[in-house]
Amino acid sequence: MTFKTAALSIVSLASVSLLVACSQRTQPVQQPVAQQQVQQPAQQPAQQPAQQNTNTANAGSNQNQAAPVQNQPVAQPTDIDGTYTGQDDGDRITLVVTGTTGTWTELESDGDQKVKQVTFDAANQRMIIGDDVKIYTVNGNQIVVDDMDRDPSDQIVLTK
Repeated sequence: MTFKTAALSIVSLASVSLLVACSQRTQPVQQPVAQQQVQQPAQQPAQQPAQQNTNTANAGSNQNQAAPVQNQPVAQPTDIDGTYTGQDDGDRITLVVTGTTGTWTELESDGDQKVKQVTFDAANQRMIIGDDVKIYTVNGNQIVVDDMDRDPSDQIVLTK
């Protein structure tokens, strides 16, 4: 009978330990550190160092979650108004930007001139020149215009 009692005691202890371990895991770990400290009831000073370690670990995991995704577009400045000029295969390019629209003027070497309407989508780094969708980035006083495949030979650099 003592063997059964001992076995039952061990199984009961294991079950209680498992329940305690599982209940500790269900606490929210993504809660900001400041909220955790405010919501915790006042405790004895002897227990505070262990909680600070937990908060530090949670703060570290929150910082990792805030890291930007590599392939996600970075929002471009919305105030890019002005006149930009540059070259594209011998053609002189003039881009006049006002707000989220503008005009793209190509002056070809033979004197022909083409004017196209431009629309900017800063959140997605896209600009539509006539019917062509391009990727753009703002670098100080420059706008760099790329094809969707980002082929360096097709890149156009326009300077304000």
